[in-house]
Amino acid sequence: MDRIIEKSRNINKNNSEDIIEFYLENQSYFDNFDSISETDTIEEIILIKQKYCEALETKAHYKELTVILTQIFILLTKIKSKSEKYDDYYERALFYEGIVLGRQNKYVQSNHKFKELLILDPINETYKNWYQSNKEKNYDNMKSSLEDIVIYITVFTTLLGSYIFGKTYTIILVVGFVLLIGTFVYTRVIRKKIS
Repeated sequence: MDRIIEKSRNINKNNSEDIIEFYLENQSYFDNFDSISETDTIEEIILIKQKYCEALETKAHYKELTVILTQIFILLTKIKSKSEKYDDYYERALFYEGIVLGRQNKYVQSNHKFKELLILDPINETYKNWYQSNKEKNYDNMKSSLEDIVIYITVFTTLLGSYIFGKTYTIILVVGFVLLIGTFVYTRVIRKKIS
């Protein structure tokens, strides 16, 4: 156990390939952390797991990254009131959790993490940028869905409206076209001028 921790201190923690290779060689040790109770050892394991998360993120291995983050949060509970490094490690884990959710197009969940991060560090530009970007992507998804719905309604009304709606067909068709044009104008023209 001590030998692996000592070896971890000698690897280049900024080299993704070295981190991945080292982690995979010693994965059984890093994944068997239930019996470990020494704060210093847990801190070392968290650091290695966080560096492994960085390496996984560069390779877009988000499912595995999610598993490692779950393990990190479990380890963090073991050192919560015992370690001076807890706050830094917690913030970093929360950041990667937000990134992973954002990369998986889970923008609302991702922004819950970035809201929490902005409470911890309100002037952090990276957190602000991620938060704003997630909001815009979520808005774009909603806008795209709205556009699709309006198009389907307009096409459906145009093709079958006279049979289904009878006398109100013309009114519904006009409303559909107004919604279609309004949605198009807002999303393509007005929003671009606002942003």
